[in-house]
Amino acid sequence: MDDKINKRNVAEPHPTWDDDVAALFSRPYWTSNPEQVGSHWISIMREYSPSAPAHLILNLAERGSVEKNIITIYQHLRSRSMPITKDHTHFWPFEALETLRNWANQGFRKSSAEPLQSREVIPAPEDYKLGGQARVRKDIRCLTPDELQLYREKLDDMLGVGRLNSHWQELGLLHAEWCLHYQEAFIFWHRAYLRYVEELIDFPIPYWNGFAADTSDPTSPSAGLPSIFLEETYVHSSGQVRKNPLKYALSLNGENKAGTGRHISRFSELEEGRTNPRWLAKVHLFELYHRQIAEAFSREEFSLSEGHGYPWANVPDFSDDQPDGLYPPSARQYFDGLFEQVHDNYHGWIGHDMADNSYTAFDPIFLSYHCNMDRIAEMYLQQDLGRRFSSNFPLRPFVDGGTRLAYHDPQAWRYVTIGDMAKPTVANRFLYAQPATPDYLLLHHNLLSDASRPSGGTSLAQDFLSVPTVQNDSAFKPENAPMKTAQSPYVIFTGVACIKDTFQIDVFVRGFETSLPDPIENPYYIGRITRLGMGNGRGGVVGLRNSQRCEKKAITRVLSASHVKDKLVEGVAIEQIVTELHTNRAVDENEWRKYPGFFGKLVWMEDISRGSWA
Repeated sequence: MDDKINKRNVAEPHPTWDDDVAALFSRPYWTSNPEQVGSHWISIMREYSPSAPAHLILNLAERGSVEKNIITIYQHLRSRSMPITKDHTHFWPFEALETLRNWANQGFRKSSAEPLQSREVIPAPEDYKLGGQARVRKDIRCLTPDELQLYREKLDDMLGVGRLNSHWQELGLLHAEWCLHYQEAFIFWHRAYLRYVEELIDFPIPYWNGFAADTSDPTSPSAGLPSIFLEETYVHSSGQVRKNPLKYALSLNGENKAGTGRHISRFSELEEGRTNPRWLAKVHLFELYHRQIAEAFSREEFSLSEGHGYPWANVPDFSDDQPDGLYPPSARQYFDGLFEQVHDNYHGWIGHDMADNSYTAFDPIFLSYHCNMDRIAEMYLQQDLGRRFSSNFPLRPFVDGGTRLAYHDPQAWRYVTIGDMAKPTVANRFLYAQPATPDYLLLHHNLLSDASRPSGGTSLAQDFLSVPTVQNDSAFKPENAPMKTAQSPYVIFTGVACIKDTFQIDVFVRGFETSLPDPIENPYYIGRITRLGMGNGRGGVVGLRNSQRCEKKAITRVLSASHVKDKLVEGVAIEQIVTELHTNRAVDENEWRKYPGFFGKLVWMEDISRGSWA
């Protein structure tokens, strides 16, 4: 019987308790340790059961008890709402569920000597079918020529990337004036934005996977910007040779951030690629960005709760002379703060329009970039389906599931909420196809090994629905060096708030030989904080439609310095260089010290990461 159970991959057509069903509970063949798992299930359910009344007592080792409770047992097993496990490998496979259902529908036979007594106790399962097709967002490197052609034409014809009076200009201003940053709603507002764009073009946005492991390798074809964002022209289906809409999109009101023309612009080293001497160091920065995303994934908690009208009101105030011990719970506990930090870095990496919030959404790469960030965030969110959110917080101006806009309606209930967008992507009718090359750290595997966690007695399965300047200030010195090896160094920036222009803050170990911000070639380089500027919006007399969106309490940004720990434990301080991104001007220390959240402090703290991601 054991060999039969271990090899089974189809449902038993005529099961009995003695030969088949009892072992499903006592020795579940699909688990790695069947007897131990089965024994645990049986003992735990006995403990859960009340002493009375009798019909609520559940003994999975007794045929009569299982028979009396068969309906609720089957329902909880099939819905994967098992209250006794968080391990996705313990959930019952389809063939085991069908064996249990057949047993119930054939009279709950103890042995094969008993006759079959057919009566439908448990009806055949009906899988839910989506009403309408879910859009599948593919890696942009996996698009077929026809798909790429269609996507380009959607941007060209339907959004009008080359016209002033167009959906494209509206979309750019929608993001510039309504996007939510530095708060719990950050990820979900942008998710609603992407969904709205897809409704306009009736086509899934392809993602650019800047988290692919090979994107930090200069020898890889994945390094740098994908070629489809750099090509000059394409042939439209009408036969016309047109400018590539993925490169030649009109910027805000037809004038780009750099002031060099009508179309969006990016840093020259990315446009020129390998022929530019600065390209190599640019690509190496992805090694840093990958580590920063991994750092975010190590956090148990997603975010602080949102406050209606005053986002992140629960974030404590900080001063530069606070004790180090006050930092851990607030500075680096949450996923979304660390995630948005690296998000800003990617924006700054691309430049010029992408590095200013008033211009960023006019660059077509914005859509594919944010699509990938949404994909990565979904990986994190699906680790624990019991996460709590400020579910009713409205994501203005999106209504009707993110398919329409309402700029003027004061009724908060009309708007899409965080709760709506926090659902698994399939609930919002889109899915992610697998990336062309593996993600950094093989996140897919790591997430599956730490599946969903029970909340309120319920544990759900982890289902990946995807298709096959120098500082002399004493405050910069580590006050307690050398530290215990159990502690790790971090650079903390407190008082971070919205600003108009974009800056990059590069941090080094004091005594660095070169100021090259290259995490591979420069062993003294700690990392980068990009302070993404909100810009002027449409500027002029009109101004921002939603001018209150950035009036919120300051937050904290964090850089891990664990990779240079051996250089810092000896009491060496840190130094930082601040660059104004749109002018490439090195900002004098006397100037940047006046800006909120620009002063980095080296602190040593115990590591609160959930696991090792380095």
